Amino acid sequence: MIKKEYNRLINPFDRLPGLDAAPDFIPSLEYTELLIRCKDAYKEMLTGDVLNFSKAELKTVLDKYEALFDESEKQAVYFEGMDEFLFLYDALISAYLFVEERGWDAHFALDDYSKFDMSEERNIINWLHAYEVLNKEIAFYLNYNTDCDCNNQQVYRVSYLGIHILKEDLAKIFEFSTLYGEHYCHLLQKYMNITWGEYYALTEEDELYYLRDNLKYYLSKKAVK
Repeated sequence: MIKKEYNRLINPFDRLPGLDAAPDFIPSLEYTELLIRCKDAYKEMLTGDVLNFSKAELKTVLDKYEALFDESEKQAVYFEGMDEFLFLYDALISAYLFVEERGWDAHFALDDYSKFDMSEERNIINWLHAYEVLNKEIAFYLNYNTDCDCNNQQVYRVSYLGIHILKEDLAKIFEFSTLYGEHYCHLLQKYMNITWGEYYALTEEDELYYLRDNLKYYLSKKAVK
C-alpha cells in the first residue's frame, strides 16, 4: 500500500501523525477502501446498545472483524485513519480476555478454596497470598464501574471505553472477588483495626499511611509454603 519508510508507532506513548494527516496526502484506492471498511465496522459496533455484551456476543463481534483488525493494524504504522476502529477493537479484545481468562482463573481459585479447611486461618492466609495477583487484576477491570452512571442492573462496566458485560457472565469473577475481599477485610480489622475503606483512604498525612502494608507483610511471613 505504501513504499515510504515511516513508523509513527516507534514510541507507543507518543504516536506521530499519520501520513494521511498531511494536507497534501493523496489516498490510494486501497487506502480508501480499507478506511471505509474500518469506519463502517466502527459504526456497526457502536450501534444502539452494542457496548452492552454477553460473552457470546462479544466473541461473535471479535470473530467478525478479526481479519479487518489484522489488516488495518499493519497499516497503523503509517496511517491514523483506522485508529478509531483499532482502539475500539483492542478494547473489546481486552474485555473478552478479562471475562474468559480471569473467569477461568477465578473458577480454579474457588475450586482451590473448597479443597481446604478454611476455619483454619493459615489456610485462608495461604489462599489470599496465592491469589493476590489475580485479585489485583480483577479489581483493575471492575474498578471501571465505580465512575459509571449506568443504572442497568444486568450489566457491569469493565473497560475505559464503557464496555459493559452481562453480570451473569461475570459470576465467578464476582464470587471470587467478594470472597477474597471478605477474608481480607476480616484480617484488616483483626490485625490493623481498620476497615477496607479506611485502608484505601489513607494518605501521606495519616499516621498509619506508611504502615498500611503491614498486613501484606504479615500475610507473606505467615503463609505456609
